[in-house]
Amino acid sequence: MNIKPNSINPIVTHRVQSFSFIKVAAISGLFTVAVIGLTYDQKATEYKPAVVIPNTAPSSYSIQALKVTSNSSGLALIKLDSFLLKVSFDFESYPDNYGVPDSEFTVVEITNLAIDEIQDINGKEYNDFTDYNDHRNINQIIIGYIERNRLVEAV
Repeated sequence: MNIKPNSINPIVTHRVQSFSFIKVAAISGLFTVAVIGLTYDQKATEYKPAVVIPNTAPSSYSIQALKVTSNSSGLALIKLDSFLLKVSFDFESYPDNYGVPDSEFTVVEITNLAIDEIQDINGKEYNDFTDYNDHRNINQIIIGYIERNRLVEAV
């Protein structure tokens, strides 16, 4: 049998280059740094001003005058920020209680609110610019004013 013996000695089977791994790692590292350096945008970062957020504050509402004209309607003068709103409203009132003796009170609900006129503090008239939130808040301050001052009593 002619069988060649297998040698486990690396010098006999193939050459071992001791510095080849270091050379390959150094060349691939240089190549990587060169690619990153060439693809990087070297322009200075442009200045972008911050986004301007408008200074918004919640509106302030107050009742300047309120008159209940009948059992189910009334007029009010409301101050909304620096504007005066003349409003007319219809309401319903009914008795309620907290479920304990002597806790009876009158509940008021606004059924219709109409903005009749809007003026600034100098008397200049404006078109109606109120929205849903304004109407809801105006309803609440009217209800609170009527209930707090007991202007109506439920039958």
